[in-house]
Amino acid sequence: MPVLNIVSHSEEETEALAEKLARSFLPGDVVVLSGDLGSGKTSFVRGMARGMGIDTNLVNSPTYTFVNEYPGGDKKLYHFDLYRLQQTTELYEIGWEEYLSREGIVVVEWGEKAAELLPQRYYALEFKIVSETEREIDLALVQV
Repeated sequence: MPVLNIVSHSEEETEALAEKLARSFLPGDVVVLSGDLGSGKTSFVRGMARGMGIDTNLVNSPTYTFVNEYPGGDKKLYHFDLYRLQQTTELYEIGWEEYLSREGIVVVEWGEKAAELLPQRYYALEFKIVSETEREIDLALVQV
């Protein structure tokens, strides 16, 4: 699986990277973000939102609700955070499969917690904390 390795030196760089990448994602794409708490996953989503013309003030991690829908922009953005997921059946209760079939981009923080429910093709980004401000981000296209 080919991997693109990127080093971000600040939260602003992470957001700028996401803003650029967001323009390449197509409706129906799924983007899975993995990494420790504080590694930049939500900042990445904020940058994606900006790249899609969505008000970034709306972006926050949906830790307790599992999903936020961000209106506006040229594509819809569905933001999942599975940090508190106990059982994958919880995702079925909120319409996981419906979200995957909608005309928008689905971005999933902590997606590894529902690996068996991910589509056969998705983008995987792994965030690693290098220092207080520096992050290493590995990007791969996964096809199962």
